[in-house]
Amino acid sequence: MDKIIKNVLIFGTLLLVIAAIAVVLAISGNNQSKSNQNNDINADTQTVYVGDAQQVKLSVQGGTYILSPSTLKKDVPVRMEVDMNTVKGCARSIVIPEFGVRQYVEPGNNVIEFTPTKTGTFDIACSMVMYTGTFTVE
Repeated sequence: MDKIIKNVLIFGTLLLVIAAIAVVLAISGNNQSKSNQNNDINADTQTVYVGDAQQVKLSVQGGTYILSPSTLKKDVPVRMEVDMNTVKGCARSIVIPEFGVRQYVEPGNNVIEFTPTKTGTFDIACSMVMYTGTFTVE
C-alpha cells in the first residue's frame, strides 16, 4: 500500500511540473505574440489635422488601447475619436492621468479632447486598469 501511495505522489508531482511548464510556455508565447502584434498595430500613420487639432483614432485590440497615429505633437490640441465598435465595457472609461483626462465615452459622445503639454511616453488605461496602452508626445 505504501508503494502505491508513493507512486501516486510521484505521478501527481510530475503532472504538476508538466502543467507548470506548459503554463510558462503559453504565457511567454502569448506575450511574444502580443508584443509583435503591438509593433505592427502601433505603426504611425501621418498626422491628420481637423482645424487646429491633431486627429487621433482610439480603438481596442486584445485588451490594448491602440492610438493611430501613436505619436502626437506637444502643445497641439488632440481630438481623439473613439471607435465604439471595439471599445466595450470598462474600456469606455478612459483615463490619461498625465493630461488630466478622465472621460466615459458612449455612442454619440465618443470624442476626447486634450492638449499634450509634455514630451515622453504616456499611459492610457481604463479606470479599472484592465485595458492599457501608451502613446508618445514629441
